[in-house]
Amino acid sequence: MQERSGHVVNAARRLAVIPKGFHQPINDYRADTQIGATLRREMEEELFGRNDVDNTVSDQRSADPMHPSRLSEPMSWLMAAPDRLRMECTGFGLNLVSGNFEFAGLIVIHDDEFWTRYGGRIEANWEATTLRQFSSLDSDHLADLVQDVAWSNEGLFALLQGLRRLRELGGPRVNLPAIEWETY
Repeated sequence: MQERSGHVVNAARRLAVIPKGFHQPINDYRADTQIGATLRREMEEELFGRNDVDNTVSDQRSADPMHPSRLSEPMSWLMAAPDRLRMECTGFGLNLVSGNFEFAGLIVIHDDEFWTRYGGRIEANWEATTLRQFSSLDSDHLADLVQDVAWSNEGLFALLQGLRRLRELGGPRVNLPAIEWETY
């Protein structure tokens, strides 16, 4: 989880999941429009120290900014074996507050070796003032987190959808509170 910095375009000084970003094509409009490409790029920029790949700030001078040779070491390691990383869409909707389309995704790293190898290299970028870590085994702490008033509206949506799906996936590393939908 992150507390967003005051320098970001949206959800400044609010809680949000990480990664949080805008989906936009970089160079290859067919390949870059894949949601998975955006998730991988944002995860690498916001947690693995990669420089931002943002063609809205400056010209894109690289022919292939997401080429495997340009990946960070943690991302290269994850991409070397497809079963190490799982990404899924957990929700999609229209945010009636901001007018944006929101895409909530869950990224799960299945390989226990990742944290041993790269846990010390995970670091938030300029978009966050604070990085918070929570255990998927600490149900009480996560229940308190959900009730924090500092959440951005889209951040809370993404968190709840991610926790709901993670609970469905189960396994020995998951002890999450039940999250149910209700309509009024």
